[in-house]
Amino acid sequence: MNGIIRSIRDEAVFVGLDLPPRSIEAIRAFALTEPLHAIYDPKGPTFRYAEVLNGVAADGRKMPIGGITDPARCPEVREIINDPVLRAIVRGYLGHAPRKITTILDWSFGSSMSDEERRQLKHHVIDYHYDVGGYDFLYASFYITDTDRHSGAHVMIRRSHKGKPLRMLLGSARASQEAVYKEFGRDKELVIEGPAGTGFVEDTSCYHRASPPTRGDRLMLAIRFIN
Repeated sequence: MNGIIRSIRDEAVFVGLDLPPRSIEAIRAFALTEPLHAIYDPKGPTFRYAEVLNGVAADGRKMPIGGITDPARCPEVREIINDPVLRAIVRGYLGHAPRKITTILDWSFGSSMSDEERRQLKHHVIDYHYDVGGYDFLYASFYITDTDRHSGAHVMIRRSHKGKPLRMLLGSARASQEAVYKEFGRDKELVIEGPAGTGFVEDTSCYHRASPPTRGDRLMLAIRFIN
């Protein structure tokens, strides 16, 4: 346990907190049948996963991401949120139990959509950024589908959660890939790929982004523990 917390403190991430097959199958089945909403139109028409082809919904809307409302309704998601090992990691890192927990379960759809099209549809997380919105926070993320750099893999810059220069702390939390490489070194970039069930815990005050999926859809569960 101490080694996991130390890894997050030093590197901003620990990879290896993986899900059992039972949880993967149940969450995937839940996500395949639940109504989805567009990330850019959360109150608009809903649709199902099977209705999206090459990033286009049945009604013709381009669809980079489809989100599920209140994924904690799924019993297996609640089990993960309350998992004693995960909670011990969070308490050890934050110093106490989290004051707030939010849960995200999204499909990222593989398509030939350009990066600029994605940005226009509020898929901004394809660009490097760091999270703000709390004194301290920790994300636990789990791939529910096999995921590689062509199907939406998470990418992060190790050790960039601390020591940011003032120019990166003022104004936007976003930065170009070139600026991030120049400041922290390209060798610090970690592309997290793995089979369904792969899990990682991350201090998302580090620079991170999502690879735009081009060859497959990604389903990912993310649980944010906020101090």
